Amino acid sequence: MPKAKKSRRAVVRRKSAKAQPAAESKSSPAPVRSPGRPRNGSSEKALIPKAELAQEIATIIRYHHLNQTEAAKIVGDAPSQMSLLMSGKLEGFSTERLLRMLLRLGRDIELVFRPAPQPRSAKFRITHKTDLSATA
Repeated sequence: MPKAKKSRRAVVRRKSAKAQPAAESKSSPAPVRSPGRPRNGSSEKALIPKAELAQEIATIIRYHHLNQTEAAKIVGDAPSQMSLLMSGKLEGFSTERLLRMLLRLGRDIELVFRPAPQPRSAKFRITHKTDLSATA
């Protein structure tokens, strides 16, 4: 009678069990950092809020009655990524990527630097020159 093959899952489990060290070191392990969190441990908000940029992109797409495939071709991204963006799942999107999408959708982006009235009262502000209303 032929010998039964081991399932791939069983082989992977056995390999991972062997890969673990026999004795743990006495020093404490390095802290695990969540993706997207600053390295210095501060819990500061992002300087440029990605949600606001994504909302602007979604508004432009709806205003021009584009489907996700058409929008993806314009911004140079995959339709699946547009789906994530339109549903507000922004974890894999960098601020730079969202700004690049806005440029490709025909929006000018302007950064203005000016002195704050008081040194500690510096603010970041996004203003919209046009008021597109998405028609559903």
